[in-house]
Amino acid sequence: MRNTPKWENIDTVVLDMDGTLLDLYYDNLVWNEMVPQALADQDKLSLQDAKQHLLTHMQEIYGSIEFYSFEYWAHYTGLDLVAVHRQATNLIEYRPQAKQFLRWLRSTHRQVILATNAHPDSLMVKDEFTQISTEVDVVVCSHDYQVPKEAVGFWQTLQRQHPFDPSTCLFVDDNEPVLDAAAQFGVEHLFCISIPDSRKPQRNDLRYPSFNGFGEICPAIEPLHTPKTTTQP
Repeated sequence: MRNTPKWENIDTVVLDMDGTLLDLYYDNLVWNEMVPQALADQDKLSLQDAKQHLLTHMQEIYGSIEFYSFEYWAHYTGLDLVAVHRQATNLIEYRPQAKQFLRWLRSTHRQVILATNAHPDSLMVKDEFTQISTEVDVVVCSHDYQVPKEAVGFWQTLQRQHPFDPSTCLFVDDNEPVLDAAAQFGVEHLFCISIPDSRKPQRNDLRYPSFNGFGEICPAIEPLHTPKTTTQP
């Protein structure tokens, strides 16, 4: 059964980028493997020590605007992060049916906003290979507001700059704390991505209605076949 929103009640669609429209595998590989390897090579550390060093600090600042900032991490590590990201651009790709969904949205003449915590340099690299900015009406990076999407302040500023009615807004993200902030602001229609990283298993413990392929929420796209999940005895 499709978990289809009531599209007749939706005027604005806000979409996350990484893990929602684009496969999160790319970012996970870059940040969990390639950046630690580059740091290990630069500072003559073991890969395990470099990973632990980065992970510890990531956990300390998770959910802050610094967590998503290339400038912050470039200063912290001394690495050229854009160069590291460019080493794996062949892995940048849309999630299942995401481009079809964007094209359908365009045909419906709804306002479509791409709202991302990704740093502008990250967006630049991905846009070169996906032209994702051309598929939406507006692109907003949380760095433009100096506050992440996990904060209600982001949504307040977004509404001021790009007016929309929260009661007729659909928002899709793979991050539940971000969805919590949108809910607190008053966004009515909220959905979560169940498989943001195509190399990882489906998440079944989400607090929001969830889907993988966009055909599950779009009436114009045939849903993907989703294998049945099994539970451990």
